[in-house]
Amino acid sequence: MKRVLPLLAAVAVGLGAPDGAAAERRQVTLRAGGDSISLTVVLPDAYQDGGAHPVVLALPPGAGTRAMVDSILAAYWIEEGNRRGYVLVSPAVPGPDLESSGRGVLDSLFAWMDENLSYDPARVTLAGQSNGGLGAFYLARMAPERFSSIVVMPGGYGGRGDLDSMSGKPVLLLVGERDTGWVQLSEHTRDLLSLANARPRLQIIPGAGHVFPYPQTALYDWIEQYHPE
Repeated sequence: MKRVLPLLAAVAVGLGAPDGAAAERRQVTLRAGGDSISLTVVLPDAYQDGGAHPVVLALPPGAGTRAMVDSILAAYWIEEGNRRGYVLVSPAVPGPDLESSGRGVLDSLFAWMDENLSYDPARVTLAGQSNGGLGAFYLARMAPERFSSIVVMPGGYGGRGDLDSMSGKPVLLLVGERDTGWVQLSEHTRDLLSLANARPRLQIIPGAGHVFPYPQTALYDWIEQYHPE
């Protein structure tokens, strides 16, 4: 394994019991400088050391608390991810804060993942819900090479500058029809991505508001279209 960079420390703070469809849930604290990040990691039943497991890095909605982490993982990612052998990684961070803190969060996350997980770096999907969907674009803009695809439900880019660094990147934007402000942001983001020669797909969910169900199988089917052969 690679040595963790000196300015980082990863301390396991608990190992939860299996969560229904998930084989193992770990709670980890990442430290970078003076900041701490609570990280939830869910390993599939099929997890093997030395394997090359695909990853979903999921950014939570709202205030980015542990409760919000649990919410996004349960609603969209755990059951089907376990069936398909995905590792789920979700930091308890507020998405809008990533505009300024994103580089440190990225460095901490991937240093820990490289040291502690058996995963395929060519198959890492970045996902976010609501505020997490805003944060996803800050991270993707900073380090697009880290992610094979991006999924937000909803999300968008409202920061300064363009999205040119995301050229060629597949992006799925899901938004509820009745969530009018987020529909406008999603459409604006789709247009920016198109200008950047990215590969956006905008899907407006009929009759839905800000929070909506979406089939986990459909999410993973879309993601796997863009896995490298």
